[in-house]
Order: sequence, then C-alpha cells, then structure tokens
Amino acid sequence: EDLRRAYRAALAGEFRHPNRVRPTPANPVATGWSPSAGEQVVLVVGACGGAGASTVALGLATSAEDARVVECCTVAASGLAGASTAEMGVAADGWVQGTRDTVLIERRSDRVASIAAMPAPSATTRPLTILDCPADVDLLVHDSAWLGALARTAPVVVVVTRASGPGLRRMEAAIAGLGADRVHAVVVGAPKRWPRPLEQALGAHGRQLRTSGRFTGVPHDPQLAVDGITTEPLPAALLAAVSPVLESLRGTLR
Repeated sequence: EDLRRAYRAALAGEFRHPNRVRPTPANPVATGWSPSAGEQVVLVVGACGGAGASTVALGLATSAEDARVVECCTVAASGLAGASTAEMGVAADGWVQGTRDTVLIERRSDRVASIAAMPAPSATTRPLTILDCPADVDLLVHDSAWLGALARTAPVVVVVTRASGPGLRRMEAAIAGLGADRVHAVVVGAPKRWPRPLEQALGAHGRQLRTSGRFTGVPHDPQLAVDGITTEPLPAALLAAVSPVLESLRGTLR
C-alpha cells in the first residue's frame, strides 16, 4: 500500500520535500513585440500538423545566410531540437540558442501553454527573422497577444502544407483566414505533375496564388521524411525550391 501511494504521488508530482517549490513559467506573458531596428520578419505557419513548416523556415533562413529562426512552440513540440550544429545554451529569457553555419536558431526551453503565453523573441542584430509558428491558423488569427497581432498585420505570411487532399483543403481554409492578398503558399511533397485528385482538391484561393506566382512546390525527400531535421545539410532540391520564395518576399517585407 505504501508503494502504491508513493507511485500515485510521483505521478501527481507530489514529493515529500520540505523546500519543494512549484515550477513557474520562465517568462511573463508578452502581449506586444516590435522587431529591432532594421530587422525584417517573415511569418511561416503550418496549415496542418506535420506540414513541414520548420523545414521551410530553416530553408528560408539558410538561403538568406545571415538570419535567425525563432521557433514559436512549446519545448515538447520542437522540430528544430536537433538542427543546431553548435549549442550556445539558454538565454536569461528562456530561449535556447544554437547556430547552424550562419543561421541562429532560437527555441523554447520550457512548456508554453498557449499561443497567448508565447514569450516575445529576443532583440537581435540579425537583419532577417523567420518565425516558425505551428499553431492552428484559426486560433492564431484570433489571438490577442503578439503572435496573433503579427498574423493579422504582417505584409506576407508563408503558409506550408502537404501535397494531399486534406492538406490542400486545410491550406485553403488558412488562406481564407489570413487573406489571399498576403499569402505565399508552399506545398511540401508536391509532384512535378499533379495527379487529377490533387488538382481537384486545390481550391479557388490556391489557384489564385498559383496564377499570381505565389505558389511553390517542394519535392519530397525520403531521408528528411524519415529522420526529420538533423545537423545534416538540407537537401539541395529543397533549398533550390525555397530560395526563389525568399527573393519574391524581399520587396514586401518591412
């Protein structure tokens, strides 16, 4: 019976320790954020789970060379945990910093309970910040904190999805929520020649973006699909696909 009670207490996080202190969030909630002087910002969102938004965000930063990626998610959901080739430790504001060639990667070291609770990025001297945000777009655009405000006001948002019927339908909904006039769509795993079912799943907003040149297909990479993002270089085909995206965005950034 004593062992059962101890087991239940351990599961509940209750331990017999006279000086036990309950954990508190690493940072207060940030309701506003403004980029540093001269800092340009690109918001990358995933239309569905596992879309590849982190891969696209890292690809954009790699193409830009002197840039940083800020991963806006709780520590348990990180897709960039294994991306850095050199770890720089945890900053005072709770951001884990690492480098990958000329790219700075920042991700959370703690659990973040909601979009509104996401701490604001640190100040930086980097000229370009790619914000990797895996949050549901419907929730994101209605959020009252800094990420929601950015989703509603940023001049351009990169929406990433998968080359599947459900993925394209989720992309269509995300574009409708953000506004087609400021979205650039990236479809990961897109074939060179789209089969009829995919063409039929592509909605009016997706077709509009494709006609206007704001629609990019990224080829499937088997190794990346299995291993995720590691310290290995990103596939050349992926970088070749996302590099023109960055160039097309440069004139719209502020």
